[in-house]
Amino acid sequence: MATHAASPPGLLRREVEPDVLMMVCTAGHVDHGKTRLVKMLTGCNTDRLKIEQERGLTIELGFAPCCLGGKLCVGIVDVPGHEKFIRNMVAGVSGIDLTILVVAADDGIMPQTIEHFQIMDLLGVRRGIIALTKIDLVTPERVAEVIEDLRVFTAGTFLDGAPICPVSSETGEGFWPFYETLVSAIRAAEQTRRAGIFRMPIERVFLRKGFGAVATGIPLSGQVRVGDEVELAPGGQRGHIRGIQCFLRQAEEGASGQCLALNVPEFGKTPPERGQSIAAPGYLQAASFFGVRLRAAAGIDTPLRNAEQVRLHTGTSEQPGKVYLLDQEQARESEPCWAVLALSEPIAVVPHDRFILRRISPATTVAGGDIWAIYAGANRPRKKQALDELVACAEALGDAEPFSEEGQRRRLRHFFHTADAPSASLETAARAAYLPIETARARLDILAASGELLALEDGHYADAGRFQEGVALLKERLEQGGAIELNTAALQQELGWPAPFWRKAQAGLKQQGATASRTGRMVLRGALERLPEDDRALLERILTVYEENAFQSPRPDELPELLGASEAHIEKLLQLACAEGLLIRLAKNVVLSYSAMQRAQTIAVEAIQRDGKLDSADFKYRIESTRKYAIAILDYLDKRRVTIRRENLRMLAYQYERNLL
Repeated sequence: MATHAASPPGLLRREVEPDVLMMVCTAGHVDHGKTRLVKMLTGCNTDRLKIEQERGLTIELGFAPCCLGGKLCVGIVDVPGHEKFIRNMVAGVSGIDLTILVVAADDGIMPQTIEHFQIMDLLGVRRGIIALTKIDLVTPERVAEVIEDLRVFTAGTFLDGAPICPVSSETGEGFWPFYETLVSAIRAAEQTRRAGIFRMPIERVFLRKGFGAVATGIPLSGQVRVGDEVELAPGGQRGHIRGIQCFLRQAEEGASGQCLALNVPEFGKTPPERGQSIAAPGYLQAASFFGVRLRAAAGIDTPLRNAEQVRLHTGTSEQPGKVYLLDQEQARESEPCWAVLALSEPIAVVPHDRFILRRISPATTVAGGDIWAIYAGANRPRKKQALDELVACAEALGDAEPFSEEGQRRRLRHFFHTADAPSASLETAARAAYLPIETARARLDILAASGELLALEDGHYADAGRFQEGVALLKERLEQGGAIELNTAALQQELGWPAPFWRKAQAGLKQQGATASRTGRMVLRGALERLPEDDRALLERILTVYEENAFQSPRPDELPELLGASEAHIEKLLQLACAEGLLIRLAKNVVLSYSAMQRAQTIAVEAIQRDGKLDSADFKYRIESTRKYAIAILDYLDKRRVTIRRENLRMLAYQYERNLL
């Protein structure tokens, strides 16, 4: 006769609002007592489908809350044990922090025991205990024998040395030592939320009248609140969270490590499907090609071959495809290797998501690993390029845990070091690293403070090394241009640099004292000194003409006859003088010396300060010149935002002082 406790120790009572720490899963061969063990712990029957209860096996994932005392609580996932339902088992293990491997004392280690254990190992589960069930059916000698088998089986694995707890769900024998061992293991485990954007693979969906779609699952990262906008991926459909349930309790927010039900009314029109994810909008892009690091399962008879047909399981997604090995001809037992996965249909994942590969026939688990690169587009990447990029990424991340603060910084640093553009905005970097904006900002500011990145204007950042290379390239291009001048707008377009990086690179050359730039032109300093002696003499004559004549200066097309030089020669020297800031070209045939333009600016500003406005006709008389010169000067001041035009009048622009010559 059973001697169960009157009330399961992990029962979640109505008056308790749970603080869910993590997810724990049971795994093991069919009919080894996983579901009964969960019911003893929590009072919950996780066989929720009628067919499951009739047949005594778990088909879909079952979820149950388990209290540890006070408000502390974990979620227990009872994953299917039957071989045909391995895909659901993979979905249940994704995002799991600790496992209970269940082995029946009468059967011992069975085929699904081995496969479930392999899947947990390949998916990165690293903590757990072992429940040796049905001890009421065997002798103590048999219990000791199976314990020894389990010690040998788990040697050198993540369960090496893990507690083995003999227990009977029928008599209750060993239950309290098992419960206390489980609680100790949970409390000893590092209780951390996986950082990053909110992302929840959908386990199942149902429609509620008046509410719309409700989707359940275990978030892999991030957190979500009522009212947040979310997006389906693949698909792109967007909606807002109306309600959240965490273990049948209404909640204002949910996070990774919890079993959630999310009500998104907008998804009711076209209900989501298992395999899609609910995520923060703008981050997940569906793709069919992925760079991965995989490891063949221990004990496989036939090595995984290059271009072999496989079935991928990750989260709740399941897709057939091919695996293309990059650094080996065959993936042998437990040997890590790089590969590219090519799937028949796109899925939405992020780097460092774990996956399982199973053979199509016979249906067996052959490998697992994690995703390192996501390739957009319709073509598989070239082998050498993919391998080089994956190795470089692994070297950049080193041994940092991908979801730690250090791992996030390394990912961001690698992004800026390898991105196509030499700088990127905060928003672009956050999307590339799958981080919330504020988290990305905090990590980038640390990298900028250390000197590894540069913080540019408009919320842009750049790799410090690439910035110095950009400054050197800019100087080289100027030198290649004969050290006379370059049109900055044309050069920026040619180089394809974002505006913040371009302006910072220009400023970098100026700070070095290497260049001067005026009115959209740039020259190397010292260009005047490198001119031939005859050119320097002619340039001095040009400058003298404009300095002496001020607001009655000749048109540039009058200079060749006036100075006895060719038009092309004069024009080249005029461009150099304007780029150096010695002259200012207001229009094609209107040029002033820099000092004359400063005097005109002073006259205009003082007149407006005194009278509140300036008439263009009045300004002509103030500078004792023609209307052509007066209008050209005022238009130039408008362009610099020193003045603003209102019909024929000029007023001072807002904060005009910062734009004065």
